[in-house]
Amino acid sequence: MQHSLRVLAAVAALAGLPLAAVAQEAPKYPSKTPTVIVTASAGASSDTLTRTVARKLGAIWGVEPIVENIGGAGGSLGLEKASRAPADGLTIVVAGDKVPLSAIFFGAELSYDPIKDFSVVTEAVANPQILVVRPELNVKTLDDYLKLAREKDGKLVVGTPGNGGAGHLAHEVLAQATGTKYTYVPYKGGAPATTDLLGGHVDAVMITLAAVTEHVRAGRLVGLGVTTAERSTALPNVPTIQEQGVKGYALASWQGFFVRSNTPRDLVEKISADFRTALTDPEVKSFLEGQGYVVVAGTPEEGDKLVRDDFAKYGEVVKSANIKVE
Repeated sequence: MQHSLRVLAAVAALAGLPLAAVAQEAPKYPSKTPTVIVTASAGASSDTLTRTVARKLGAIWGVEPIVENIGGAGGSLGLEKASRAPADGLTIVVAGDKVPLSAIFFGAELSYDPIKDFSVVTEAVANPQILVVRPELNVKTLDDYLKLAREKDGKLVVGTPGNGGAGHLAHEVLAQATGTKYTYVPYKGGAPATTDLLGGHVDAVMITLAAVTEHVRAGRLVGLGVTTAERSTALPNVPTIQEQGVKGYALASWQGFFVRSNTPRDLVEKISADFRTALTDPEVKSFLEGQGYVVVAGTPEEGDKLVRDDFAKYGEVVKSANIKVE
């Protein structure tokens, strides 16, 4: 023992450092139980993603992170709480394209800057949105839906998982492209919107495909079209909106994990590596892709670029389509 201390002391002297600085180990992450804030209600697609990954992170970290649901305001409420947390990596928030969309629609009203105040840990998954309706509406195709919308002239009620979110934007682009009008009802996430659709309180929902995959498979909801350029392997019988005659229509959403932007970079890289290990675990990946997600597990640098690119891209879409959020 004394020999070891003498060696450490010699190393410290050569480096010009106190012995304590040499003997002390790098702090372990996580030093206490992390919290992952889900910017949607329990049961939403981002909630399913988070809880699935959290279980695997528990095995990696030796402690399973706490999942806290803070839905509402297009994800802004959860992001606001995360923006006030210490930059120690112990508060993580799941969002995705909600970050650039919040900046576009609500930037001037927010107490934080969605673009500048967060760094991406990983783009976890990409996924299509899907237009679903209740079976009682008696529409089977997108053409049926658009015909009914024209007949009702704005009285067809569409639920959106958040005001100004990806589903709202995707449906508004469809409305602009087809010259149809609707009444929108915003919810605090995909789960309550789906519940009201199943209960017959709204007519349709544009939502992340993974949130309603099982409902469509079971016939509880009718899938009319997916927003991506290609069909989803999870629901291969549901055609794309583009192939049903809406030329050039192609929108995908994504979900990812974020921390405060001034979190030490080596810590961001460590958390990212652990998340990517969890996401690419064969069991986790198989489950997520079976639900309709496309596992990406991207790097922090790729994620930060995606946020900037989406801010520019969706900003142009919102401007050119004159999309407003009340």
